[in-house]
Amino acid sequence: MTGAERIYLSDVEPHAAAPIDRASDLRSRVLLHVLFADTLLIGDSQSLNNKYFRALVSPQEAERVEKASAGAVLPDLAPLLEEGRICVARRAGYTLRSIRDEHATKNVENVPSPDYADQLDAMTAAHIVPYEGQVVAAAFKSGVLHRLELGLQPAQGDTRAVLDAALLWARDQEVLYYKSLRDWLCCYRETSQRASAGVVLALQSVDDWAGESYRQALPSVLDVGMASPRDVPETIPASRSRRVLEQAELPAAVLDNFLLSQLPVEVLFEATAQPSRSALVRELARLRRGLQPDVSVLRAAVDEFSSWMLEAFDRTFRASGGRAWDHLQGKTRLMRFGLDEDPATGRLGAGLEIQTAAAGNAGTLSFHVVNRPTGAAEDDWMQAARRPVKDLDPLDRVVTL
Repeated sequence: MTGAERIYLSDVEPHAAAPIDRASDLRSRVLLHVLFADTLLIGDSQSLNNKYFRALVSPQEAERVEKASAGAVLPDLAPLLEEGRICVARRAGYTLRSIRDEHATKNVENVPSPDYADQLDAMTAAHIVPYEGQVVAAAFKSGVLHRLELGLQPAQGDTRAVLDAALLWARDQEVLYYKSLRDWLCCYRETSQRASAGVVLALQSVDDWAGESYRQALPSVLDVGMASPRDVPETIPASRSRRVLEQAELPAAVLDNFLLSQLPVEVLFEATAQPSRSALVRELARLRRGLQPDVSVLRAAVDEFSSWMLEAFDRTFRASGGRAWDHLQGKTRLMRFGLDEDPATGRLGAGLEIQTAAAGNAGTLSFHVVNRPTGAAEDDWMQAARRPVKDLDPLDRVVTL
């Protein structure tokens, strides 16, 4: 697909900032991003070693997860892989089975059965996205070095000593592995008796920067967007934001975490065929790339698609009844769509979020798209204060890069 919007889902990563602990939660995020992308990408290792992802595509794997977690799993996403709505980014020269076997010899955690790897190879064969492993490794190292260099600029005292040591060590690695860097940090902590607050915070910063670089390496090499939990409090600072478009009181079913986790995959295929959805994806893709979207098209597409999704949820769950139907008939939630511009930098941001009081938003998602700044503004953005990893809301979504 020429000009297709391809988005990499960071949540399947084993080192993700907001790890998944239920298959249903991963399923709702997968479906949300399939709705807003032509192709959703996941990494080869993640497609193999994430037990919750495996449970979403294989009934046998779902049975194992259900027994372990005492929770029901809907294992119906295989057609998304077979049709290319979800694609696996796979290192060139490998099959998923060969990657699985290599992981098994290295005692990697959560390696699947050979049968699952063979099934996944068959499911994804027609839609693999290849990448060069050495290029991604180089991108990871480059990202780590860049963040360390930026962090050193204002650093002093113990903080500077830690960052200097980390930078020298990382530069000296012919290939910088994420695990090796984590091991180095662990060793530094153990050998720093009575470490000052500056040392502790600096080591945590290096760990955070490594995690960011790890998640960004593959999507940056493939030149695709990345979907992740939002780690900055504002997409565009309110003090510099100019609201270009706002629509309120839109049907909010598309942002309901529970309803998405229960939506049958055939309804999702029907949704992706809607012209309003295609128009919305296209205009948000322009925004992510720093291009001005057509405001009138966005306005009409958001209104029409949100109404279509509510109708689809209604007829689907009315027919099946049960908890999903009861949930849909519960408290009515409305959402707003906003399009903002930062006049100082030209940066654009858009978002769908619940407009009711925050206290009533448990179990609801939000979806934001923002273009990455360039030049000097990019360094300011990279050094912006991020929320601590433990405080991230995995339902508060952003697509960037």
